[in-house]
Amino acid sequence: MEGKQTDNRNKLAILGKSLPDPCYKYLQNFLTWVTGKSYSGQKALFISSKNYELTTAIASLLGGVTVSATIFHSSFLLFPLLPISWIVTVGGARKILTCIIHRCVHRQFWGNKSDRILAEILSTLIFVQGFDSYRHDHVKCHHHADKFATFEGDPDAKFMLVLGFYPGLKDERN
Repeated sequence: MEGKQTDNRNKLAILGKSLPDPCYKYLQNFLTWVTGKSYSGQKALFISSKNYELTTAIASLLGGVTVSATIFHSSFLLFPLLPISWIVTVGGARKILTCIIHRCVHRQFWGNKSDRILAEILSTLIFVQGFDSYRHDHVKCHHHADKFATFEGDPDAKFMLVLGFYPGLKDERN
């Protein structure tokens, strides 16, 4: 699948070839940002750090909540903007859980005991399982060799199978 995604992104690299060089570069940088994939040979737009990811996730969560509260307490004419602020809020919360807390329970965020403290603070902030419970469910059960990716023992795999996503199927869309 990785090769197919790269091939598709390389096809997009052709777009805008007739544009002046600075315009082409901005177009390709935008496409890389939107797709999350660079084309072959493209330089990284920027190198993010774990602290950058943590900061942007918290800023997204708190910024979305702040904007939502501001809209809610202002003119009803701004209410159509609420879904946008909710998307930003949920995006921040998901990034906190799926990236930051997930790394913390694997002890791979900062790689020390601070991972536990950070996970506890963030899980309290977004109202999800605490460190011990999440670590037990995720590391001890989810990644356990005899349960990983099984219908009975892996809730993520079960969810994907119920939706009709089976391992080894070809992507017939392209």
